[in-house]
This record gives sequence, C-alpha cells and structure tokens, in this order.
Amino acid sequence: MRLSEQVGIVPIIEPEDYGSAGVTGDSVNMGKFGHVTFIFLFGELAGNSALKIHEGATAGATTADLTFSYRYTEADLKNDDADQLTAEATSAELTLTHGTFEDRMLVVEIDASELTDGYDWVTPVIDDTATELLVSCVAIMSKPRYAEDVMPTAIE
Repeated sequence: MRLSEQVGIVPIIEPEDYGSAGVTGDSVNMGKFGHVTFIFLFGELAGNSALKIHEGATAGATTADLTFSYRYTEADLKNDDADQLTAEATSAELTLTHGTFEDRMLVVEIDASELTDGYDWVTPVIDDTATELLVSCVAIMSKPRYAEDVMPTAIE
C-alpha cells in the first residue's frame, strides 16, 4: 500500500515569496484524523517572524492558540545532515529566525487530543514581521478515525 493511500496529503501554503506580508495557511479539519504533521520548507528568511498554530470551530477561525511540538533540520537543505532533526520542543509562538530557519525544514506535529473541545479546525499563521519570507507547507493527515478505501478530505 502506498503512503498516499494511508494518509491524507494536503497542500497548506503555496511555495511563494511572501516578502513582508506574512501568510495564513489553509485550515485542516482534524475531525476525521487523529494527527497532523505540518512540513514547512523555508527558503529566504530575512529578519524574524513568528509561527502560531490556531484552532477554531470553522475553517480559517483563529479562536485559540495551540501549543505545538516541533523539530527542524540541523543543517541547510541539500547538505549533509539535512535529514537529521533536532530534539522535540514545544511552543505556542515559535520565533523563526534567519540563522535557524532559512533554508531549513520545520516539522510541526499536533494530535487531535490536544485540541480544545469543540474545535476541529487547525490553521498555521506566519506573521508579517520578516522583511523576506519564502516558504511552503504540506500537511500529512494520519491516524484516520474511520477506515475508508479513499482518504477523506481534510479541507472544504
């Protein structure tokens, strides 16, 4: 069985140079899944920015901030050790610095059990404080709650 038959793969942030505008990713619905892994790829990152993961009752809602687990690559992409991740840490607002995240991969993980009762939607937001921001993001939706031949959608 292929990975795409076992998990939902959802585009969250289109690869683009967002400059100093910041970016709000697509929301995913955790109602049918037990876990989400957001995989961010950073290119240019000048200055600092902050990443928050919001939860809410509907797509796009930013009702509450989640504390999330994260790890990132120890080396720049395409270098030795670029597949090695740091130890897991947690944050409710992760500061994205040029020296730590430019040309790196960031992995953010959230279990559905960590969501507040009644909130199924999760939305990543990178604020507008960086002067340059080139980023993309894909979510891997895993631990489906119901067995299906085709993975259920996590977006609407």
